[in-house]
Amino acid sequence: MEFAADIVRKTGQSSLLAVEAAKASRAREIGENCGLFTVPRVARLDAEAEVLEFERLRELSTLLDLAVRKDDRLPQMLKKAGQALAVIHEELTLPEEMKYAMPTEWMDPADENVFIHGDFACINVCFHEPSGELVVLDWSAAPMAGRTPTFGSRYFDILLFISSLFMGAPCVRVLGWNAAAMSQAFLKGYGEKASADKLKHYLPEMCRLQRDNIRNLSKQRSLARAPFYLSRQVLMLARFRSFLRKRQP
Repeated sequence: MEFAADIVRKTGQSSLLAVEAAKASRAREIGENCGLFTVPRVARLDAEAEVLEFERLRELSTLLDLAVRKDDRLPQMLKKAGQALAVIHEELTLPEEMKYAMPTEWMDPADENVFIHGDFACINVCFHEPSGELVVLDWSAAPMAGRTPTFGSRYFDILLFISSLFMGAPCVRVLGWNAAAMSQAFLKGYGEKASADKLKHYLPEMCRLQRDNIRNLSKQRSLARAPFYLSRQVLMLARFRSFLRKRQP
């Protein structure tokens, strides 16, 4: 990804960029209609050159940024993020040729599956300082989802967001990082727009994905830093597991 003046430019496989452009454009319409969030406008898709460009929104703070600096607006934004995701799950649609199923373990009964965001982590949900709007970025599926899927269980998006709060704690704040309270605010917002009653059902699979992700990220650290990173993330994974086990079915 690169930034040029008022443009954010992404490169990659043309078919994946086309799906991301379609998702982002449809989500932008949904956001405008419901008033809960916005999505940067797709400026250009060049399939031949394998380039996708978005408008660049300046002065964005991720929800993780708000949490780190203990911004008073965080609870409201977390609740709004939950509401926004529920509406996305209700209204997001894509052409049939862009309907790529999640792995079997992330598929609900046929009539319960939805089109998903795919990488709904707290670093991709932002607060736009000038407008006060919630902004949802990066409509390509996360690496842990396999990049391709667009359709499956809503609980992938829900649990990915919650797990990102537990994994996102800066090292100096681990012991005081109230990921559980932040997750509750998000789930409260989602519950106001839609039901989410199968969180514990997907706990084993999400924990497996988290462990894989932690291992991969630890390999990117130096030998001196990797053990500390691993110990911190194992602690947060345990807290994530405990939080979900206490959730009512």
